[in-house]
Amino acid sequence: MTNPVHYITVTAPDGEVIGYAWAAVDADDVEWINRRASSSSAYDAGTEWYGRIREARERGLTPLGVLNLLSHEPGVGPVTEAAGADAVEELARVVTPADDQRLLAQLDRDDAEAWRELGEAFDALTDEDRDVEWGGGRKSPSGAIHVPFPMYSEGVYRAVHALQGVGAVTSEHRWMDNPMPTLPPEGGLRPADAVRAATAVVRGEKFCDGTIDEALKSGLLDAVVASLRAWYADPAAAQPAPPAVARPEGPEPRRLPEQDLPEPPDPSLPMCRFCGGSPAADVAFRAHRGLVVLMGFRKTDGPMCMTCGLAVYRALTTHTLAWGWWSPLSLFVFAPLTLVRNVLAVRRVKQLPAPGPGMLGPRYDPGVPVRRRPRAYIALIPALWVLFMIVTGLSGGV
Repeated sequence: MTNPVHYITVTAPDGEVIGYAWAAVDADDVEWINRRASSSSAYDAGTEWYGRIREARERGLTPLGVLNLLSHEPGVGPVTEAAGADAVEELARVVTPADDQRLLAQLDRDDAEAWRELGEAFDALTDEDRDVEWGGGRKSPSGAIHVPFPMYSEGVYRAVHALQGVGAVTSEHRWMDNPMPTLPPEGGLRPADAVRAATAVVRGEKFCDGTIDEALKSGLLDAVVASLRAWYADPAAAQPAPPAVARPEGPEPRRLPEQDLPEPPDPSLPMCRFCGGSPAADVAFRAHRGLVVLMGFRKTDGPMCMTCGLAVYRALTTHTLAWGWWSPLSLFVFAPLTLVRNVLAVRRVKQLPAPGPGMLGPRYDPGVPVRRRPRAYIALIPALWVLFMIVTGLSGGV
């Protein structure tokens, strides 16, 4: 049973695919995967895109909301549906002809001496050079066991150095993100694959002793050098047709129809802090409570859409009308000032058009108008009682 995912394709200004942001239908987060064969600059750009995804998530956007928001950025493709995460990972493994050309561009064709040294160094390798001896592995008098290590000859070191001299070991191939190349059954390597193998073998030796020894015994290192020397002699003849690009298994990825996606917010307008809809106005609503000698103040501010803003206005204004009159200062200063400021703020909210679909969650319900809320008239009860007592007193004194 497959678990469908949504993804977007992120490309650099030069058209190179940087990577993919994706999220499962029932997931609560967005994942990022770099394209494995991308350039070093694209890899750095992928790190920046990962940070942008995290920033969008911190705003409270849903995973699909994040993908839809970023899909409207320059160089980003539409939100597309795929059969599962495996399909996106398969896309990230695709190698393009441009990737091959970028690796071949690292080879220094102008340094004839380096290429002559490469040929001579490998031609000079003897059976003794190839039969690498290992040291260590024995227990010392103290009881410690030395870790085994290969003891390469000067001839092997010369050959490895010659590979580096022609540019076959390059940081443009991220060997740690890709599997170790193997010698194909037919025995030959494409020049770009030779660069990949040379980089993985030489740099892999620093992390895993014996990588060069294994490449010598398997014939991989000889195939690398043979391919590079053939490319240097005749680049066109040494470059066979690239293999067909692998397609992800399963149903063909499809672009989601627009009606399936939340409407993207207008980047020129702020998003509502509550629902994520737009347009929104940056306003502040207040509430006041006065209890004889104690007073309380409350403020809710930020960008709000028409619906959420109206809901906040009605809630805080009703609270002020109910509890904002019960002290002298509240009665004559703070409560009237709070109500006036709320009325001025709600005018800006009411001028907004109806908001688009929210991406942060459900939208607040404004409810009934303030004048239809019983709590708004609580303060009239003691006021009418005082008025009744005054009228009664005046009538009794007549």
